[in-house]
Amino acid sequence: MDSSNQPKVSFLIPVLNEEKTIRQCLDSILDIDYPQDKKEVLLALGKSIDGTNKIIEQYKSKYPELIKTYENPTGNTSIGRKICVENSTGDMLMNYSAHAVAEKNLLKVLAVKLLNSDIKIAAVGCSNISPKKQNFIGKVAGVAFSGILGGKNLFVQNAIFNAERFSEHISFALYRKKAVLEVGNFDPEFWCGQDAELDLRLLKAGYKILYTPETKVYHFKRNTMKSLFRQMYRYGIARAKMAKKHPKSLKVFHLFGTSFILGIILLALLTFLSIIPFLVIPVLTLSYVFLCIISSLQVTGKPVLIFASILFYFLIHIGYGAGFLRGLIYDKL
Repeated sequence: MDSSNQPKVSFLIPVLNEEKTIRQCLDSILDIDYPQDKKEVLLALGKSIDGTNKIIEQYKSKYPELIKTYENPTGNTSIGRKICVENSTGDMLMNYSAHAVAEKNLLKVLAVKLLNSDIKIAAVGCSNISPKKQNFIGKVAGVAFSGILGGKNLFVQNAIFNAERFSEHISFALYRKKAVLEVGNFDPEFWCGQDAELDLRLLKAGYKILYTPETKVYHFKRNTMKSLFRQMYRYGIARAKMAKKHPKSLKVFHLFGTSFILGIILLALLTFLSIIPFLVIPVLTLSYVFLCIISSLQVTGKPVLIFASILFYFLIHIGYGAGFLRGLIYDKL
């Protein structure tokens, strides 16, 4: 394709305390095999307390035409994305993250497919997988999320498919700017899960979202257990919030974490009242551990990651379930 015919792509990146990954993120965008004058990187800066903003200023001074920054004092991810959209000059918008690294062919695949697709296809996206170089917590989290008990191919943001297909949501997708503005941009009320909520509005408006396996994004997972639990808790709240706004979007598997928590409470109560024998608890616990091991064996053969993932599955299920329950009652942070 002639460079003059290639659409300009605006990367939407909210940023808050991303010191450990922002260099890799920006370097990968610079390295994408696509004309530099057809890319722009829009960074909505939260109130980072590490060296994130200093690093970004270094890149901005070196690439002033490519990298642009805007203040986002709220730290709200959705508001950050909205700010980026409002200041974008590209016809296509790349939903992105400051802790992600792109493959070199990302835009040659996504932009070309979107440009040549039916106008009712609002976005084309790809899988996100864990990079090999992460700390131990990130590696185990990557294994857990890639297993069936972690939601692989159930939560579509973690899905990996072998062929192109339409999807209700893709985490890393390239959008037609016109379609995003038509449905009202990102909703600032969804500080978490705002891209999934945007996709639901696009589908309601008659648009389609296409998944392709021809490229991918490497997404760093949370690097502490505390941040992983907090992430899942926030996801749970956001899912409950989404179910209130879009009731038909709620699926049975969204209730797994909540059912898991309520099941533990019910089991403890029935055991305390001697309605069921105490032996049921260790039997069910061992069954859960066995299922966790089977789930992780589908992802890796490394024993240390497999056995460590058991605790991570528990954190994911408890965090998401607790967040969902809280979100049903009160969905504000």
